[in-house]
Amino acid sequence: MTAGGPRTGIGIAGLGSALPGTSVAAGSTASAPSAESELFSGSRTRRVLGPGEAVEDLAVSACRRALENADVAPEQVDGLYGYITVPEYLSPNGLFRVHRDLGLGRHALVVPINCEFGTFVMALALGWEAMRGGRLTHTLVTVGSNWSRHVDSRNPHAGTIGDGAGAAVLRRSTRMVILDWISDTNSAEYGAMTMAVRPDDGGTARPTYRIEPDSGVAAFRSSGMDGPPDLVERLLDRNGITAGEVTVIGHQASDVLIDHWKERLRPARYRDTLSLYGNLTVASAAVTLDASADALDTPYLVVFGVGIGSYQIAMLIRR
Repeated sequence: MTAGGPRTGIGIAGLGSALPGTSVAAGSTASAPSAESELFSGSRTRRVLGPGEAVEDLAVSACRRALENADVAPEQVDGLYGYITVPEYLSPNGLFRVHRDLGLGRHALVVPINCEFGTFVMALALGWEAMRGGRLTHTLVTVGSNWSRHVDSRNPHAGTIGDGAGAAVLRRSTRMVILDWISDTNSAEYGAMTMAVRPDDGGTARPTYRIEPDSGVAAFRSSGMDGPPDLVERLLDRNGITAGEVTVIGHQASDVLIDHWKERLRPARYRDTLSLYGNLTVASAAVTLDASADALDTPYLVVFGVGIGSYQIAMLIRR
């Protein structure tokens, strides 16, 4: 596969994002050092939902901006992909509420994709594949996270978690045309990092994220560190593109990871919003892409994500 071909294709025609109005200082809230203490740094501030605020409303706002930027009316959307996490119900996902509040038509397929920090890229990939197959013409992708409410403050990663939502519209376009995507799955790390109902620091049982002190930290240091750059290098190689032609945007859990990925890949540009917004988990890549769109100046863009199953996924886009 190569990066050549017609200039027109299925591309990201519009982007949007939305963040809570409340900004708080980032930093460790852990009561004592732990195995993950040195892994999470780089965030100065983060945005968090306030009482009575819902991440679904942020996703709706992000979608409206993306639709407006793409010049696509809600009734034209025939596919809504993505995920709202942590959802109000185990099922259905809040993506159906987004469908309702946007006024999308009954013909619009809703596809909830629960795969953590790679959901945005996976939703783009699956929407793109459906459009290539002729099943859809206008796909709306959105991701929203409220994980600041679902971490245990006794753990170092909790002090970096922020909330937010992002969205993208796919249609025929000459702008930000999707060329290829690639993934890698390492299910040997299943259970190393989990979201499960467990008592939080106040003793209340609720969905709470956990990184296991042994297997979770080991996964962070192995596949978390080197999985994404290995995968991006494979993606670029098979398309005949050099790192010097690329801007990279991806997951942003920590500057420990980001600095390592920059050093491994050495792209022309690397964009993140970690210091401003914190780790937006499922929404990081979407929000950063929207924030960086006007500044993109390389011929190609790579957007990547990771998941706690574990897996990595990366997408190549011609700007």
